[in-house]
Amino acid sequence: MVYFLTMTNLTDINDTLSLEIKKLNDFLKKVTTTDVPLINALSSHMIDSGGKRIRPIIVFLISKIMSNDNKVIESAAIIELIHAATLLHDDVVDQSDIRHNINTANKVWGNDSAVLVGDFLYSRAFELIVEINRNKVYKILAETTNKISQGEVMQLMYKEKIIEDIEKYTEIVYLKTGKLFEASALVAVDIAECEDSDWARNFGKNFGIAYQLRNDYLDYFGDDNQTGKNIAEDLSEGKSTLPLIHSYINSSGKDKMTIKNIFDKKIVSDTDKLREIFYRNESDKYTLEEIDKYSQNAIKALDSLDVDNSKNLIDLTRYCSTRTR
Repeated sequence: MVYFLTMTNLTDINDTLSLEIKKLNDFLKKVTTTDVPLINALSSHMIDSGGKRIRPIIVFLISKIMSNDNKVIESAAIIELIHAATLLHDDVVDQSDIRHNINTANKVWGNDSAVLVGDFLYSRAFELIVEINRNKVYKILAETTNKISQGEVMQLMYKEKIIEDIEKYTEIVYLKTGKLFEASALVAVDIAECEDSDWARNFGKNFGIAYQLRNDYLDYFGDDNQTGKNIAEDLSEGKSTLPLIHSYINSSGKDKMTIKNIFDKKIVSDTDKLREIFYRNESDKYTLEEIDKYSQNAIKALDSLDVDNSKNLIDLTRYCSTRTR
């Protein structure tokens, strides 16, 4: 049974955090402004590109639960800078042209510039970590960036290949995407000087996996006018994601050969044929069930918190599990 029947409006959540988000955006502009015009232009492109700021929102919401206002904007900025750096590098590796309905930085300025400014954003994030000067924050973010890199390399190893192991794919998703969501929650707890972090780790990890699986679903079953990406973009980049993996594992004969042929040759024009097979194997339903499973796990991790305090995190989880972009 699918738990999330209605979608929470992200605008409502953003309204409660309007001051924090404005401070974050102003702070990001400040810390990425240099004497190098190319860095300024490319950094502004990333900061203003229309991202949902979900990771900083987690930092803000948990900080409110902990009644903490110390180093919150700085911590949220670190998370967002690391995220922006990974996106710059990802888009180069994936040779992506569009993100959030606008041209990617590598499309506008070239791969060399995108990689180097990605490095700048990473290094700027770690300068801010030094300013926060908390041992656990050092450890959390050092491990996180290392694990993200491992996830990226694992994904690269499977590029142009169909992953035939859902557990292996979930591990990649956790490392590549879930880890930074997990770090967002853990950093927010640590800067509040709270020792109980198990719930935050479990929330962030499960939330992050569900978030990426929703991306997987939208890539084949979403509306490209809403998602800001081309439909079947993962296919065009040689990435096998959950709907395709599940369907391939559960197909035989002609359907299996069709999936492999379309995937190997990246025949995006045959996406409708893929979807027909996905529907036959109920891979769309399976993906939604997995999104629901990890989303419910994230909500369950909040059981130790006061119901009123956890409401916004629950609403955020519900929104992300049913979002259309």
